[in-house]
Amino acid sequence: MITAGSISREEATNSYPFLAKKYPGRRKAIKEFTHRDPDFVFWIYPDGSIFDARNAHRKNIPKGYDYILKDEPDYGGFLRGRVATLGNNQLIVVYCLKEALSTNKLKIKQFLKGVSDVPVPLKKEVLVISDNGDIFGTLNDLQAVLSMGRCTD
Repeated sequence: MITAGSISREEATNSYPFLAKKYPGRRKAIKEFTHRDPDFVFWIYPDGSIFDARNAHRKNIPKGYDYILKDEPDYGGFLRGRVATLGNNQLIVVYCLKEALSTNKLKIKQFLKGVSDVPVPLKKEVLVISDNGDIFGTLNDLQAVLSMGRCTD
């Protein structure tokens, strides 16, 4: 697992216990949290456009792109995710390889463009993680990764 940005794993664990270094059943806990009452469920097209998946990715696939479900975890270039809130804390979970939002410039741009059009208010300090519990940081942290040139094409 990787930890990037302005929020340490220890700080993140204070809000989200399932992000602790050794947490049995992490993926299940993340899924339970994000599926319980999501603020928004989305697909982000490769060009960065957002698609509202309503309450389920598998039932609400962008028209003509059914094949993306068979291409896990790359999803045919799409990004898949959920926004969920717990108290004052907001979390975005993206189903992807850890390299996608830690070092891949194109994927980070795609993600940032897509979430900029999410129809629910996103807090500046929203935490972005993978479904495996990799911590990518906040939206500002991801923007900083791009501007510092710490990624590949």
